Amino acid sequence: MKYVVVFFLFNITLAFSQTKTFGEDIANQKIISTVQVAGLYSSTEKFNTSFKAKVTDVCQVKGCWMKLDIGNDNQVMVNFKDYGFFVPKDIKGKEVIVSGEAYVRNISVEELRHYARDRGESESSIQEINDPKEILSLKANGVILFN
Repeated sequence: MKYVVVFFLFNITLAFSQTKTFGEDIANQKIISTVQVAGLYSSTEKFNTSFKAKVTDVCQVKGCWMKLDIGNDNQVMVNFKDYGFFVPKDIKGKEVIVSGEAYVRNISVEELRHYARDRGESESSIQEINDPKEILSLKANGVILFN
């Protein structure tokens, strides 16, 4: 039993040493499941939340936004509070915990094209964007990145 406890504590220490924090310290926030998050987006206008998800896309210019997979083909577009911090550009596929204000918003064609340029899409692909889009959005106070 003593070895199990030591192994468990070692793994916890290892897990925390392999994280990076951006923005505010959100380590003590209550994390909800992505299923709960998806439900809140469909039933609540604005809400504060913290959840863990996988990064599916990130701004390649300076890490000023990212997209997170919350399941069932739903993604959350994450921007950072007051443009006060950024995330690394090479985190696609990694897990993060985010905390902040969530809401649904409409994005204009101009803004969608801006994000496409940030992703490095071709100009012909960018010009094919002709309709605004409603998206799930989160203004993050803080991010914890798992390496």
